[in-house]
Amino acid sequence: MSMKKPITFILNDETITTEVAPNLVALDYLRQHRSLTGSKQGCKEGDCGACSVILGEFVENSIRYRAVTSCLLPMGELHGKHLVSIEGINLEDLSPIQRAMVECGGTQCGYCTPGFVVAMTAGLMDESIPLNDSGSDYAISGNLCRCTGYRSIKEAGRSAIAELESRIIDRPRIEALCESGVLPRYFKEILPRLGAIPPVEDASSIEAPFIAGGTDLFVQQGEELPRIRATLLNTAPPEPIRVEDSHIIVDARETFESFGRHPVIQESIPSIAEYNDAIASWPIRERATLGGNICNASPIADMTTLLLAMDSELLISGPDSERWLPLSKFFLGYKRLAKTPEERIASIRFPQTEAGTFINWEKVSKRRVLDIATVNSAAKIRVANGRIVSATLALGGVAATPLVLSDASEKLVGLPLDIDSIGTVIDSAQNEFKPISDVRGDASYKRLLARQLLWAHFQKIISESMDEEALYEALR
Repeated sequence: MSMKKPITFILNDETITTEVAPNLVALDYLRQHRSLTGSKQGCKEGDCGACSVILGEFVENSIRYRAVTSCLLPMGELHGKHLVSIEGINLEDLSPIQRAMVECGGTQCGYCTPGFVVAMTAGLMDESIPLNDSGSDYAISGNLCRCTGYRSIKEAGRSAIAELESRIIDRPRIEALCESGVLPRYFKEILPRLGAIPPVEDASSIEAPFIAGGTDLFVQQGEELPRIRATLLNTAPPEPIRVEDSHIIVDARETFESFGRHPVIQESIPSIAEYNDAIASWPIRERATLGGNICNASPIADMTTLLLAMDSELLISGPDSERWLPLSKFFLGYKRLAKTPEERIASIRFPQTEAGTFINWEKVSKRRVLDIATVNSAAKIRVANGRIVSATLALGGVAATPLVLSDASEKLVGLPLDIDSIGTVIDSAQNEFKPISDVRGDASYKRLLARQLLWAHFQKIISESMDEEALYEALR
């Protein structure tokens, strides 16, 4: 059985202390233990957003609020935090968001409506999300509706922003939202109340299995996890991202969202926000961790493919020792890892990006965004004086594991940026992998995708000087 310890947090406007199983997901706690049924159980996989809640926690002497799916949020992570369900943002009258949903016809069967209202509200609470159409879409990227076709819901989001923008812009956001009738006034008192909650006691031991973001584990074993002992890795915040000896060092518990928002990462990987948008929705990016994505060992793990191209290394921590291991050597076979069950990934490091370096990531999936890849690829290529100085090409979806194309990467070094030279290497790269057929495509299709995605990296590097007809001929 999982060890039960007191968990103290604020649920809406009430301070709660409970001793439920730490691996119990918040959705089940809200509905079964608190009879707060506004959070709906839909897919219970983090995909539909019907169970969306708002989670607030201390960040630099303030509270950062974000939308998460409660079906992937373990209770053990809630100590000292503020959990807000749809009931916690209801007012005596409709809020501007709720009223916009009514006036724009944004609800039909109504099952998804609480999740949309929660997500839109969370989007307004996050000052980094712009008060415009793209910001509105960003906030509801993790919510699905089977009735409306989304137009009326998107209109509701835009309408609410148009009404509220002048009242909340350039002001402390929570205070402005309380005064504008979006949030109950108790939100203004949450900061000192959270500060009064004593910190959780340090765990006496760290034991396997480990749960980080749980975006796959709770989907696969969500009903069993409350009954077993496990270590929740994210009960405390990750260590800050830092630079040491020309390497960027990242805590493996870092989420996709916080990784992509960090200035150091944005400087080294300028298109990281674009990659993140294609990988997963906002609520999932707030849960999925870099270490979890690697240890899940999916052959098409999106972030893992990018980290492979970045020449990443892993700090693997065990009960008695630590060691650094290249990420390219971590995968021994399908779902087989170069670590023991008692070991975990503690940190990830990769070199800072040098001048003249181009980083690109490509993906093909059935949906344009927010879908599992059929094939993905990442590349880090440094160019000087018209020639390739260094290169790392990575592919996912064409083998039992994500892989670095070592031979092709080495052959690129010293070559000029011309179609013939690059094409020869890309053609030879076909010998480094053997795709298999599965539900996402047969082997020949995946081989073709891999070739075209590798070409896409170079097309972006030399698009201004490349003859389009010659490129199209090379792609035939």
